[in-house]
Amino acid sequence: MKGSWGRRLGIALRARGSRAARDRRQRGAVLVEATLILPLIALLTFGAMEYGLAFNEQGDLRSAARSGARAASTQPKAPNADFEQAAIDALNGSAGNLPNATPTFALVYDAQDGMFEPTSTGECVSDCRILTWDGDEFVATGGAGWDPDDRAACAGNSDRVGVYVEAHHGFFTGLFGSDGLDLNARAVMALEPFPGDGCG
Repeated sequence: MKGSWGRRLGIALRARGSRAARDRRQRGAVLVEATLILPLIALLTFGAMEYGLAFNEQGDLRSAARSGARAASTQPKAPNADFEQAAIDALNGSAGNLPNATPTFALVYDAQDGMFEPTSTGECVSDCRILTWDGDEFVATGGAGWDPDDRAACAGNSDRVGVYVEAHHGFFTGLFGSDGLDLNARAVMALEPFPGDGCG
């Protein structure tokens, strides 16, 4: 009787010891797996946040370009200062609200029926105004304005005004480099018809 009880106790203790060793090995495996997987999950999470913000700001930039083009299109025969100021005011109202991006420059230009699509200040020579972000707002800094007498704004035959805007989106985590992304957007709209004579 004593022998069988001792054997049973020995078997139970060995089973308990092997179960504890197995549990320790499993805990070790889980720790290794977590060490490998957690950085990947963190990278994916922060990547989704970074690029989600950039995608959102790209939409805001498109909206700013549309607002600028729309505002300028309502001033088909206004003097250059008023024509450009309408676009500047609209751009300032939209682009100034970008949470993680800084506007760099914008162009207001004669789109020449879609044949002219400038993407840099160097291309903006005639019938094109360069607007530079001064830290608070866009200000006209170069280029040559689009003469009101050269703007066709007749019903069925209107020129098109284009607005191109660029901004720099800075990454806030630093996991994807410190350079960030350059975002840009363009909008082109027909000038609204000018009533009466002098629309051409």
